[in-house]
Amino acid sequence: MTVSKTSAVEGKHVKSAYARWAPVYEIIASPTVPARKVAARRVNAIGGRFLEAGVGSGSALSLYGENVSLVGVDLSHDMLKIARKRASTLPGVEAIAEMDLMTLGFPDNAFDGVICMFTVTAVPDPRQVLSEFARVTRPGGTILVASHFEAKSGPWQVTDRLLGPFGKKLGWNPSLPVEGLLSVPGLDLVGNEPLPPMGMITLLTYTKAG
Repeated sequence: MTVSKTSAVEGKHVKSAYARWAPVYEIIASPTVPARKVAARRVNAIGGRFLEAGVGSGSALSLYGENVSLVGVDLSHDMLKIARKRASTLPGVEAIAEMDLMTLGFPDNAFDGVICMFTVTAVPDPRQVLSEFARVTRPGGTILVASHFEAKSGPWQVTDRLLGPFGKKLGWNPSLPVEGLLSVPGLDLVGNEPLPPMGMITLLTYTKAG
């Protein structure tokens, strides 16, 4: 699959942004910890071989149970340095690799499931990324996507509008509408639920058709 010039440029923006975020990312992202724990528990309830797409600094790696074998990938070299140090003490982690989610370097049906937390809003084409998740997941497998999407009302709506113009510098789109991800070819949406804090985060759960 060929990556467009636009996607390549946007990928450079993401790498640049997360090179800046890496030293302080976990402090800034601390409000997302409760949601990460919920998502990790869902993975543990399923078990098997999972891909964590957008593993970042590896802050969730210790949350997975002994019944989960994990491969983590991310585009940010700087974030992966931190993730690799964490993974070195966790026997359940198979590998940590630098990889573009738009073109995953895995064969079809390689995983029992995919978990993606706070990354789908940072990619050039979220639907293409979900299609890649479907490709590498076995039929009947589970795909979990947790992120903050565009708020339709309340205080988060104001925050999204204020941050929107700074998306490239932030490294993610604060105003990505969730509606575009509710129907993806090859995937059945089986869950759409708000997560803490205060419903700011949405967890989408899909099953791969087949």
